[in-house]
Amino acid sequence: MPIILSSPVAVEDTTPVARNRPMTWTGVDGSVWRLTKPGAPNPRMAPGVKGLHMPKMIVHKSSSPLVPGVDIDDGYELPERSVYWPLLFRARSSEEWQEDHAGFFRSFHPVRTGIWTVGEGRQARTLPLTGSFDGGYVFPHDPFLTRLALIGVELTAPRPLWRGVPITQKFSGPSTRPFIPLGGGPPYYIAPGATFQDAKIANPGDEPSYLTWEVEGPQPAGIKLGVGEALIEVPFAIAEGSKLSINTNPAEQYATLDGVDCARDLGFQIFAPIPAGGEVNLVIISDGEGSIRATHVPLYWMAF
Repeated sequence: MPIILSSPVAVEDTTPVARNRPMTWTGVDGSVWRLTKPGAPNPRMAPGVKGLHMPKMIVHKSSSPLVPGVDIDDGYELPERSVYWPLLFRARSSEEWQEDHAGFFRSFHPVRTGIWTVGEGRQARTLPLTGSFDGGYVFPHDPFLTRLALIGVELTAPRPLWRGVPITQKFSGPSTRPFIPLGGGPPYYIAPGATFQDAKIANPGDEPSYLTWEVEGPQPAGIKLGVGEALIEVPFAIAEGSKLSINTNPAEQYATLDGVDCARDLGFQIFAPIPAGGEVNLVIISDGEGSIRATHVPLYWMAF
């Protein structure tokens, strides 16, 4: 019996190729530096990055000499986050090395924040950072001769939580216009899908986050906005074509009407955040015809 030998049929390898997580730095001067893209110019992120994982958490505890151990209270704090970047600078000439090195470090400031971005598109998360230099770095070799240096950069995130892509929901009041006009022909009016009555918004983050409200006129005086029992009551009317913006974040709070500060006119209000990890009902009480937008930035413990 003849034996026929043949090569096995090649099976296509469908295993996805691993890629570095995209990282960019947007400096205080507006410059953008790609830190992990293959073939990108200086600098390149080396192994040993700190700041991507869980933040430091200070748990509130109490103790008593009558009871061994401690009691864990229902609360914790998130202090500022320390960040470390091991960055490789290398170039084909001393002039190129000097230009890249100087340009990159001009993008930092000890007080003003730049933005570290990890990921792309809807998966991107950002962390504002300031420089944290102590003047102690030592060049082991002359970089103008080697055109190579591995420099560890220490940074600080005053706000330690990673910020996700903003989530916005737009709501409209019930329309008084009929679907078919009196004349019987087009244009037909289709009522919006999200109304004041069924207003909801999701918070996929790890921590509560605060809303920014944008109220477009016309709206009567006395409309109410909020979460749960914490309601904002607007004591003045909003004319057609005007917009009221209210940022409820304690670190950024403001209220403007057509760009002009109106916090005093709005008066004292109590703001509540969106709880983490789910979807919540919003309270919108108004019979106005203008739309209302609710926006928040989900906050995460980690960069991915």
